[in-house]
Amino acid sequence: MKKIYCTIIAISATIASAFAQTVPTCSLNSTFIASNKVGVWPDSATNFISGMVGQPYVQNITVKVPKDTTSSGFTLCFNRFELTTPTTNNYGLPPGLNFGSSTTAVNTGSVINGSPAFKFPGNANNCASVYGTPTVAGTYTLNLKVTPFMTPLAFGTCPASPNVSGGSGTITSPQLLNYYIINILPAIATGLRDIGKDKVALYQNVPNPFSDFTDVIFYVEGDDLATVTVYNTLGSVVNEQTVRTTPGENKVTVNAANLANGTYIYTLKYKNALTTKRMMVINN
Repeated sequence: MKKIYCTIIAISATIASAFAQTVPTCSLNSTFIASNKVGVWPDSATNFISGMVGQPYVQNITVKVPKDTTSSGFTLCFNRFELTTPTTNNYGLPPGLNFGSSTTAVNTGSVINGSPAFKFPGNANNCASVYGTPTVAGTYTLNLKVTPFMTPLAFGTCPASPNVSGGSGTITSPQLLNYYIINILPAIATGLRDIGKDKVALYQNVPNPFSDFTDVIFYVEGDDLATVTVYNTLGSVVNEQTVRTTPGENKVTVNAANLANGTYIYTLKYKNALTTKRMMVINN
């Protein structure tokens, strides 16, 4: 009996470990913080980056809450922005993705409409992340509701550190954000391809997504020239490297310094074989 009990515990721990996901360390968008804008970044024009089935995904979100505002001649002090969803489908996120934050300043709220709520304090800058590993390809429109909680100012000035749990959300109407879209691309199978007497395989770049450098690793059986080319979504070449291969695994390093956020196509040209995959750049 004791052996069976221990086995059940071990299996349960393994399952829990397999499903546990660590919230990534998010970061503030410095350009947005330095601007005179408030609210949520990315904006509708920038939108969220695309992802790929089976590949880790991280999209940083910056939330900038002002100290106060004026309405009808009255000063209102911001207590917080509360992020919830008007639907019950986890904000409309692709299957496998979640919302979370690594910052202690973001107070996790209750479950509203079946999804976790987040509280972003007034007069503060914070960040959160959409993260995980997508499992189903498709185009997903997010459903976000941002409710400002405020307190009318009786006299003096608004506090530098407001009461995050106070204020009223009925002073102004919530804002529904239905313009964020996440495209999840289908997975691209990796395998060896026969090219005459040789074989070639192109693997997924590591890490992916990346913000600094990533390694494109490929396998060949011969000593020859191979070219790795990176294209943007418009089909323009943004990086190209030709190397002399050795039998076995070879590596080309791509620098993201001059690459904007988004999805890129990269190809391996070796002899008469051309193999293609996708990579993602996240600089925010």
